[in-house]
Amino acid sequence: MTISRRRMINLAALTVGAGTPAAGADSGISLSALRNASAVNGLHLSDDRLGLLKPVLEQRMPGLQRLRAFQLDDSVAPTQGILDK
Repeated sequence: MTISRRRMINLAALTVGAGTPAAGADSGISLSALRNASAVNGLHLSDDRLGLLKPVLEQRMPGLQRLRAFQLDDSVAPTQGILDK
């Protein structure tokens, strides 16, 4: 199964960042969590490759958390890209 790098980063970020860290907990992402996220998605990436993904995910995590916290009303329809005008 072929998966794009963008999709892997999104899936790993969503899977790894799903929990709320406890007070005083290390906010970093562990390699074991990345390993589990890749296995859930059918990939078995090496620790070297996961080590490359880790800083990218840690950099994107605050933005993903802000996006999850953003409230949308149910009246807002999903978009498929460019809207018809």
